[in-house]
Amino acid sequence: MLRLPTLIQLSLIILIIEEYIRTAEPVSSRAVAQSGSFDIRSATIRNEMAELEDMGYLEQLHTSGGRVPTARAYRLYVDNLLKQEGINISHAYRQRIKDALSEIDIEDPEAINKTLAKFVGQLSGTLVIANISAREDAYKFGLSNLFTLPEFRELHRITGMTQFFDQFDTMFDLLSRQLWNGSSQRESEVKIMIGTENADKRIQDETMICARYRLPGGNEGSLTLVGPMRMDYRKNIGLILYAARTANSIVH
Repeated sequence: MLRLPTLIQLSLIILIIEEYIRTAEPVSSRAVAQSGSFDIRSATIRNEMAELEDMGYLEQLHTSGGRVPTARAYRLYVDNLLKQEGINISHAYRQRIKDALSEIDIEDPEAINKTLAKFVGQLSGTLVIANISAREDAYKFGLSNLFTLPEFRELHRITGMTQFFDQFDTMFDLLSRQLWNGSSQRESEVKIMIGTENADKRIQDETMICARYRLPGGNEGSLTLVGPMRMDYRKNIGLILYAARTANSIVH
C-alpha cells in the first residue's frame, strides 16, 4: 500500500523538486539544511530524505551524491500545484501572446494554432505541438529546444523524442482518445501525463501537458507540450492554460 508523506515530507519533496528544476543537479541533505526552509536538525533532514527514498519519492543516482525526484514525486507535486488557486504567468508572457494574436487573422484556426505553438514553445523552452481535431497537419515548434537540456545528452532520449515528433500527426487521434477518454471539453481542462503515465513508450521519461480549446468555424484545437520531467511545471501549466483560455475567448 502506498504511504503518503507527512506535511514535513511533502514540504521536502516540493523544495527538492524546485531546487532540482533550477539546478539540474541532485539535491543533498546539506543543501536542504542550508536553504533555511526547515527548522529541524540536519540529521532529521537526512533521515526524512532516506525515508522518502524508501517510499519511492526520491532516488539516489550515485552512492555519494544527493537525491533526485521520481515520477511519483512529480505527480504528487503537480497534483498539489493544481489544487492552488490560479496558476498564473507573468504579465510580460501574457502580453507577448496577446500581441502575437493581434497580428494574425483571428478567423483562421490554423493561424491561431501556429501562433500559440510558436510562442508557448519559445517561452517554455520545450516542444509544443498544436493540432486541429480530425486533421493530420499538426504544427510543431521547439524540438531543438529540448536538445540543449542535460536530459537529452543520452542517445535513446533523442531518438525517442525525434520519432515521437515525426509521427505525431498520424497518431494524434489515438493519443487524444487516450488523454480525454470521451470527457466533455471544458475551458480550463488540462491533462498532465508524467513518465510511464504516457501511453507512448518513446516519451516515458518525459512529461506531456495537453489542453483543448475552441477555434473558429466550430473546430477544436489542442496544445501538447512535451519536455523532461524536470521542467518548470508552474510556468508551463500556466502557459498552456493561458493560451487555451485566450483561444476560447476569441471564439466567444
